[in-house]
Amino acid sequence: MVVRVFVVVLLILSVVSYFIPVNNSTKNDSIDDMPLLVFKDSTMYTLTTENMNRIVYSKEVQRFRDRDVMYEGALTLKGKDKNNNDITDILYSDIIIKKAELYKFLKNVRFRRDDFVTLNTDELFYDSLKEVATNTLPFYGTYYSNKIEGESLYLDMNSYHMKSNNTHFEIEIEKN
Repeated sequence: MVVRVFVVVLLILSVVSYFIPVNNSTKNDSIDDMPLLVFKDSTMYTLTTENMNRIVYSKEVQRFRDRDVMYEGALTLKGKDKNNNDITDILYSDIIIKKAELYKFLKNVRFRRDDFVTLNTDELFYDSLKEVATNTLPFYGTYYSNKIEGESLYLDMNSYHMKSNNTHFEIEIEKN
């Protein structure tokens, strides 16, 4: 009798457990968020038929399906001004996120054009197709020996046209 009761209870438990839905605890999102490749102390060059126009340095690069994330990196842009002189723009940042041709520079961003322009901020967006840099946070910097501060920067790298909101510009006057 006890064996019959045991078998009936097992049969009922197995039928009930068959109809209880089981959720898969692993998430597919975690697979998409894993880096495909990781590089240490990397350097990437972009070459054209005329010259080398872009160099990206970083301490660590994580390549995902849809983006690259770089840590302690620098983007060096080489080009010519309207007088056909060589110019070099360098963007330093603690974190660089690259999606297609759009770069997002975050934390401790520093921009330098040769020896006459420097800008410092915590965020900068750079579109390499349009060659335009923008940001939404306050920035400060220098233009030759003059100081500049403002918010919401727009910087066209081709024409070197710069706009910003709430700009404060201090001009150094030399005394003879």
